[in-house]
Amino acid sequence: MEKRTEFCYPSVETWFICWDDPRTEIKGYGSIDPTQCLASEWIEIDYYTDMETWVKILEENGIDPGPFGPEDEEENE
Repeated sequence: MEKRTEFCYPSVETWFICWDDPRTEIKGYGSIDPTQCLASEWIEIDYYTDMETWVKILEENGIDPGPFGPEDEEENE
């Protein structure tokens, strides 16, 4: 049976990072709104309710979060 991770309807917007099994490479990232679910084949997933912490971890791993970055969010307000 295939392992699968599901995370549904968080109480606040929640950002996530999916890792490979030895946690050496980020395989996916994004956010989940309170009306959404995340279903993933990756079982190593970290969840954050603080976007700045999430962005910092992505940047430390050489990933530019693009439209999720704090500068972009300020521009859209």
